[in-house]
Amino acid sequence: MKCVKAEETFLITENKLGKLEEVCNSVKEKGINIRAICAYAIEDKAFFRLITSDNATTREVLSNLGEVESKEVVIVELPDEVGMLQQLALKLKQESIDLNYIYGTSSQPNKEAIIVFSSNNNEKAIGVISNWS
Repeated sequence: MKCVKAEETFLITENKLGKLEEVCNSVKEKGINIRAICAYAIEDKAFFRLITSDNATTREVLSNLGEVESKEVVIVELPDEVGMLQQLALKLKQESIDLNYIYGTSSQPNKEAIIVFSSNNNEKAIGVISNWS
């Protein structure tokens, strides 16, 4: 199972109709591919977490739209099998690794899904997952 530390771009901006399209277009115009995304709104704020093919340029581009930060995350390629996310959660729990948040991409049958998370100890999480057999 492949597991790596990565960088995520975190954007806080105003919540309004079309904001997702605006964010995606801004990134697309620079020729950047969005590899994973999590977006949600709370009242008048919209929150975006993106992993892209060029995170540094993504942060530059999105800084025109709101507050932008770089966050450390863990990316796991998880096999497309029943119960794999539960097994991952159990391994992390057994090692007292507390998740701050988690999101994932869908997978095609028999392909890996991508799981992105942040925890109280990303280094330890990577070690646990890398040694998981």
